Amino acid sequence: MMPHYHLEGFESTWRLVRETLASQKFRVSTPNGLELAVDIHYTAGKILTVNIVSAGEVSKATLEPIMNEIARLGLYRGDFAVIDYTISITERIRDGNYSISEELREHRQL
Repeated sequence: MMPHYHLEGFESTWRLVRETLASQKFRVSTPNGLELAVDIHYTAGKILTVNIVSAGEVSKATLEPIMNEIARLGLYRGDFAVIDYTISITERIRDGNYSISEELREHRQL
């Protein structure tokens, strides 16, 4: 895997899971052991749309450095000014993907 030098120097440990031209998906481990899944979508209008899923409660003291690191990622990619975010709290985080059936794709059923 190619190193991502722009992730160095962060307080938390960031691991890139998936990347497209308009988005990035990360797994994050905070210094206090909290596990997060962070999806960042680089949208028009200088807005980062971010979904954060936490395996446990997120205190303000934990969230602030994470948001600062998200801001750094946004500024690495462009001139973003706002982080529009949602936080969900769960017991476990599981990644996966779901294949859309050939029939649905062929007929574009709604």
